[in-house]
Amino acid sequence: MLVVNSSFLFGKNFELLEEGHLVVERGRIKEINDGFVTGGIDAKGLLCIPALINSHTHLGDSFAKEAVLGLSAGEAMGSRGIKWELYQKAKRSEVLRAMRNSAMYMLNSGIAAFADFREGGINGANLLRKAIGGIENSSGRNSAVNSQSEPPIPIRAIILGRDDSIENFDGLGLNPWQLDQIPAERTKLIAVHAGESAGEIADALSVNPDIIVHFTLPTKEEIAAVARKKISVVVCPRANALLGVGIPPVRELIDHGINVALGTDNVMLNSPSLWREFEFISKLSYLEKGIPPGDILRMATVNAARALGLNSGVISRGKEANLIFLDRNAPNLRNNRNLLAAIVHRTESENVRKVMLRGKFVVEK
Repeated sequence: MLVVNSSFLFGKNFELLEEGHLVVERGRIKEINDGFVTGGIDAKGLLCIPALINSHTHLGDSFAKEAVLGLSAGEAMGSRGIKWELYQKAKRSEVLRAMRNSAMYMLNSGIAAFADFREGGINGANLLRKAIGGIENSSGRNSAVNSQSEPPIPIRAIILGRDDSIENFDGLGLNPWQLDQIPAERTKLIAVHAGESAGEIADALSVNPDIIVHFTLPTKEEIAAVARKKISVVVCPRANALLGVGIPPVRELIDHGINVALGTDNVMLNSPSLWREFEFISKLSYLEKGIPPGDILRMATVNAARALGLNSGVISRGKEANLIFLDRNAPNLRNNRNLLAAIVHRTESENVRKVMLRGKFVVEK
């Protein structure tokens, strides 16, 4: 049993408990109560919030950061896009190392899990598994790309593959022209890129996926249909802006009761930092009605867990103890008048002092 003294944002509404303690047993939250207790791990001065979940990434493109600046989506990542030329020239070891670096960056910034659209069938899925789980050399011993032994990265990868049996993945991550890969019997997640071009959302709706990613150009009828069918939407506003394909109507989606989650998309385009995504979508929203900071934070915690079927994303009894501890007295966070707004607008990865996954501290700075 593990007991931690800290401040907490608990429950789906992020209620503040200034001085409390958390009891963890077998990797799950057993209790959260008021008051510090003798013998508990001392995290006083830190603020504990749910660990983040990145609901859409393309980690494989980490080896070519900023390679497509100024290009359209088709020019960058279409069937004849520059992305594929870069892959042909890249060494496997380079791709593997870059993926591993991005996974470690996410973990250090407080991300407990990420959903990755994987290309290359089973080989692509295994490349990601190897990047976060360790690389075996010819002698069978674990080693990194540079032949030095490295431990596995304790971050959860939800691999959404394509071009192979769904049984080789955690689910499918498809483009609109790949919908024929969906099996008749559905036992796993089905996610579809749709909404960056006209007509894509209608195609996606025809197969009733669990998740639609991007959703930048929906009609009012399509918004109503997604709400009615209880399909989750994952938005990636920084990537959409950079590629010039529009900004998803996030506030309207929330107002319709749609479960909206947040992703950082392609590492070629963006850092896989949800803190940067938070600030971008939050401040952009004030050009119109504005999105409350609690709704923004839910997009990478409560809502993301719901979209991906995870038992986490909120500090409450029975949930996995996936938690991050922020230095709320850091110069960029102290003296705030709105704690949730400060977290959403001002937090940096360096403010994450501890990360707990399934009841174990895996990052301590």
